[in-house]
Amino acid sequence: MTITAQVAEQITADIKKFGDDVKALNDNTQRELKAMRDEIDAAGKKIDPLVAEKLDKYAASVETKHLALEKGLQAVNDNVEKVEAVLKRPGVSAGWAGDESVADAKAAFEFAKAKLANAGKLGINTKIEADEEAYAAYAESFAPYMRARSDAAMPASVQAAMQTGSDPDGGYLVPKTVSSRIITRIFETSNLRALATVETIGGKELEIPRDEGEFGFGGWVGETTAPSETTTSQVGVSKIFAHEMFAEPRVTQNMLEDAGLDIEAWVANKVGDKMGRIEATAFFTGTGVNQPRGLLSYANWATSSADGHLENGKIEQIVSGGATTITADALYNLAFSLKDYYTQNANFLMKRLTVRDVMKLKDGQGNYLWQMGDIKGGQPATILGFPVQRCEDMPTVAASSLSVAFGDFKSAYTIVDRLGLTLLRDNLTAKPYVKFYNRRRVGGDVTNFEAVKLLLTSA
Repeated sequence: MTITAQVAEQITADIKKFGDDVKALNDNTQRELKAMRDEIDAAGKKIDPLVAEKLDKYAASVETKHLALEKGLQAVNDNVEKVEAVLKRPGVSAGWAGDESVADAKAAFEFAKAKLANAGKLGINTKIEADEEAYAAYAESFAPYMRARSDAAMPASVQAAMQTGSDPDGGYLVPKTVSSRIITRIFETSNLRALATVETIGGKELEIPRDEGEFGFGGWVGETTAPSETTTSQVGVSKIFAHEMFAEPRVTQNMLEDAGLDIEAWVANKVGDKMGRIEATAFFTGTGVNQPRGLLSYANWATSSADGHLENGKIEQIVSGGATTITADALYNLAFSLKDYYTQNANFLMKRLTVRDVMKLKDGQGNYLWQMGDIKGGQPATILGFPVQRCEDMPTVAASSLSVAFGDFKSAYTIVDRLGLTLLRDNLTAKPYVKFYNRRRVGGDVTNFEAVKLLLTSA
């Protein structure tokens, strides 16, 4: 469709309104943050319970508004990227077209990739050819198949389309029109997935070579001195397995036929939300037995940190200096315990309530460690110059809790996806119920133990 003057005028008005909303929200946030800090300065070291309660409300309000600003800007950036992608397509210039064809092409490609992975045929050099026409027929036939009383009740065209998506065991890949919301929910519930290295594999495990040694140095020699043999660096390997997670909700055939809402989409959303939260938690507290190994499941290094020090299978823990609180000194110690190489891409991870407490901390000169992000520039809030990512899977501040993580998580943690969500519909073995057997295979583990540090709440 061509952009008319009326459409352009509407877009301009929407942009102006968004700008006004952001400015007002940002101004309000800055005022509340200043009021909170004024209360802290006026109270001094002794803060009575009423003032403390007021400070907590200020901090929660500021954090909520700032998070809303960041989400709003991210949504705008996502829309801009979509528009740019459309405008860059051949043949698009002064006119504008919706991005449905782009989404369909991407969905067909992901569908073809998932089929290959499900059949064990997806390798590093595998050529993936997307058939948009076949995918469209499959997606259109998926809902009638889910509602069908039996395979015999389906038209021949629907059966043929469903056969296109069938693996040798009779499983069916959920088309993008349903599964895209599930995948989005999984990503949104895990900050660690957004920060870590994520790899799609074609087998049951991923092997990562480890080179953490170095070649020996023999010393300086004279012109006629014969050199002696020096030591050789050793190479190891880390393995990350793709563990299986499942859910099997059951729905009566009558409900599928008579319900006034889309039961299949409702089930898909509920399953996706649950799997997303379980996966996110496993990346932090998983045991590694039939599930990913969590970031917080490793023991502390046996010795204090020193240049070149490393203990594989353990993560260094920095004490907070307070039995049940986080101190400003602790955050400095945590940040400087990480090697400079990793600080270039380092982030803080902490729970929302921990962010509230950290917002009140000052350094020795009375300056607040917490710095509001650049709303217009899309920059997140920082502590000591490093981005802060809110993560609800981190523990609350309490005695002996690992309440803050700091590191380069792209180097530290690796997530493997074996295949996306698959669905097997069974209307025979539990009549009158229809079983929706959902599977997903995913793994995760720490792959670089010196790239992350944990803050231990302890005196």
